[in-house]
Amino acid sequence: MRLNRRRALQLAGATALLSAAGGYALTRRPEDLVHSVLERHFGPLRMARADLVAFTEASLARHRWIEPPWKLAAAFGAAYDAALEGPARKLLPEDSAAQLERFERHVLGDAVRLTDIAMRSDPEGGVSFLGPSACLNPYARFEEA
Repeated sequence: MRLNRRRALQLAGATALLSAAGGYALTRRPEDLVHSVLERHFGPLRMARADLVAFTEASLARHRWIEPPWKLAAAFGAAYDAALEGPARKLLPEDSAAQLERFERHVLGDAVRLTDIAMRSDPEGGVSFLGPSACLNPYARFEEA
């Protein structure tokens, strides 16, 4: 196989593109994946960065065993942003896909329980992190023991 100038430029371009995509995926944080999951299910999400970080930490602290591996989470967060999560999920091994699905379910459950996302009257309304001991019952009375 002869390597001509055009083929060498194509290979160099493809290598640069893959390196850039990999570098972008590796700069992602766990809260980026959580934000992508929430936006996928609840639509556009306006949540302060500090609230998102606190929510992610609280959710992962409760379910430490469900956190996907860092590289998988970074790559899948980038796939969510590029709207390629369907094809990306089909390419994953069965155990990794199941792990991501479990992670998604726990994040969605925690979002309803730990934030005010379910109480929004407007889909464009902001979302706040209420905390790990949030009680959404407006009639609850707490007594100190």
